[in-house]
Amino acid sequence: MPRIAESALYFPSKTFTNEDFFLKFPEERDSKTWPKLGIHNRHIIADNEVPSDMGLKAAEKLLNDHPHLRTEIDFILFTSPERDYYTPITAGVLQHKLGLKTDLGAMDVHQGCSSFIYLLSHADGLIKIGAATKVLVIAVSSLTRTIDENDKANRFIFGDGAAAYIIEKSEEQVFHSYYFGNDGSKKDKIIIRDGENRHPINEDSYIPFTNEFGEQQIPAKFYQDGAGVFRFTLDRIPKMIQLILDKNDLKKDDIDLYLLHQPNEFIVKALTKVAKLPEEKVVIDVANYGNTVSLSIAILIHNLNQQNRIKPGMRILIAAFGTGLSWNGCIWET
Repeated sequence: MPRIAESALYFPSKTFTNEDFFLKFPEERDSKTWPKLGIHNRHIIADNEVPSDMGLKAAEKLLNDHPHLRTEIDFILFTSPERDYYTPITAGVLQHKLGLKTDLGAMDVHQGCSSFIYLLSHADGLIKIGAATKVLVIAVSSLTRTIDENDKANRFIFGDGAAAYIIEKSEEQVFHSYYFGNDGSKKDKIIIRDGENRHPINEDSYIPFTNEFGEQQIPAKFYQDGAGVFRFTLDRIPKMIQLILDKNDLKKDDIDLYLLHQPNEFIVKALTKVAKLPEEKVVIDVANYGNTVSLSIAILIHNLNQQNRIKPGMRILIAAFGTGLSWNGCIWET
């Protein structure tokens, strides 16, 4: 069985505070919308950084604190909204930059906000089948690079950073009852349309158009149908949580903590209410980070461990949702 052994976070020094936001968009200062989101600060990737640089720094921080792990890692899993090259994969590039042995496996996973649970399940499976004993998991959020500078909603919501985790073979913890969902018919609800094979960059890629949702969209920039994603979240995620609980003959109070993807405080609270979860067991930690995509669950777990709030014998339900549209969850027995 696997356990979370070590973790580290990295955040770029550049920040974008609410005051910075209001200086750029002074007409929004008196709006009642922004305070409901519970976000006060976000970290922003530097102009001279690429996403894997942040992942490298998080991993180096972890390995410098635990140098013996550098020779023991036998698999790398990496996720980020962006990659270094069309080929090779970024996980393989990081193996060399981290000075790790060459007889290890490497794999990239790209599923946006749902990625971290995919990484956990892959690490879990590799360990259970005996293909690995220590897996380095690296999650990166760099979505701000893809957001148009005048996109108020997404400029306010998203932040950048990276996490590195060691998942290792152990009898102390168990991850189980994984649930995965994906609805490709809703791919346009969270999308960067232009820039890959289906829609290469062209002369119209940076010209706004009115999309099927009646909103302005720039084809080569990040777009999110906020209202549609909100409805999807409140429909799908409570059902998934209930299915995971039913599978284990559990009631909602049997769970010690609920770790939900953190788009913003308003959505987490709305989801908590619709799913009828015990409010005191739902963790919210978005104020200093914003929506960090695949990183949000990793931030929750790391900070809770640092605060000594995750103790042996706890039962934790983890759930994520986002681009795809995708959603997933699992139970973590500590």
